[in-house]
Amino acid sequence: MLASPILAANPSLYVFLPILYMVWSDAVLTPTEVKALNDLIDGQKWLKDNEREFLRAQLNPSAPPTPDEFKSWLSEIRKAADGISPDAHVRLVDIGIKMAELKGDGAVAAGARESLSRVEETLGLIGGEALYSFYPEKRRTITEDRHTEKTFDIDAMAKILDGSQAAMIQKVKTIISDKEFAYLDTDNLSDYRERVLKWCKHLADQGYGAMAYPKEFGGGGDMEAYFAIMETLSYHDLSMVIKFGVQFGLWGMSVYFLGTEKHHKQYLKQIGSLELPGCFAMTETGHGSNVKGIETTATYDHATRSFIINTPFEQAKKEYIGNAAVHGQMGTVFAKLIVEG
Repeated sequence: MLASPILAANPSLYVFLPILYMVWSDAVLTPTEVKALNDLIDGQKWLKDNEREFLRAQLNPSAPPTPDEFKSWLSEIRKAADGISPDAHVRLVDIGIKMAELKGDGAVAAGARESLSRVEETLGLIGGEALYSFYPEKRRTITEDRHTEKTFDIDAMAKILDGSQAAMIQKVKTIISDKEFAYLDTDNLSDYRERVLKWCKHLADQGYGAMAYPKEFGGGGDMEAYFAIMETLSYHDLSMVIKFGVQFGLWGMSVYFLGTEKHHKQYLKQIGSLELPGCFAMTETGHGSNVKGIETTATYDHATRSFIINTPFEQAKKEYIGNAAVHGQMGTVFAKLIVEG
């Protein structure tokens, strides 16, 4: 919307943006909202035909603004709303007029004040409440000024909850508080996946990924500590927890518990250091994670000393393979073993 030449040609159109932002803020445009806004557009005699069509195009329930567009709307609105107290008696139309003025044309927009105000009332939009939507971090509640009277020793409670893993838990909390673990503010899935991988590499460098593996294969030999690490990581980012769990838990521990010493020597150290990202292929289309009902087959070929993996029919396909989207290089495949028929 903001990149439209129509908006650039007539900055007065910015007067509609705060209301558009609010009606789209729940990601749903109701029939009542569509009708009220279409009536509003029809009633603006100062609009040209192409400007009406442009505004109506923002009211398509099946084509909501993208996350990036929505962020850009908010950025522009904040420029006009900056400095206004949420307690002030301000209407969305006032913010819209201020936006038009900042863009160089508030005169025409001011003429729409009365009709826009009526639409606000029809839709139940309250300017002060809307300001909290623009600046949610500024909202304060009554409970923020109230404190629970301590009836027990918090440190003693933490000691009970953390138990023997208190030192490890504190170490993990320190790591995930580091600036390298700062959140990435993006809607780009590829960028986010790479950031989560980077976080997991930092954790592997601390020895946390290999914590459950035997010491002779580069691990820490401490299964209890591994699960304490997993639990503590949940304080930060659940996507990171899942990737950490797939890499070092599902993939790594399937090699550890189901493999032989040959596999341990060849793979565990690389898995624990995240040098070898891997996958866990168990779930199938037809039955989910019913291991007993697995239909993928692994037929052993004595001549080549290898396994032939086969999906005999559509419902036997592997689904939801952890780590397979981008980074996985090898995988543990669960299948029915067939030897000599």
